[in-house]
Amino acid sequence: MVGLYDIFTAPAARGGGLARALCARLLQMARDEGARTAYLQVDAANGAARKVYARLGFQDAYSYHYRSREA
Repeated sequence: MVGLYDIFTAPAARGGGLARALCARLLQMARDEGARTAYLQVDAANGAARKVYARLGFQDAYSYHYRSREA
């Protein structure tokens, strides 16, 4: 199993396919090491990231939200 976390592309470098290439490479490396399942967590409002992950074959499995005593 492999998890992707905190993938970030600098604003000046966005839109060039770097995030997709990086994630694809990380997933391939994990697959080569025996991983057969991949997971990640991404903010529902992060449309750009969600597009990258969808192109890599990820689908929503569940949603979540944070709770706090603060308003």
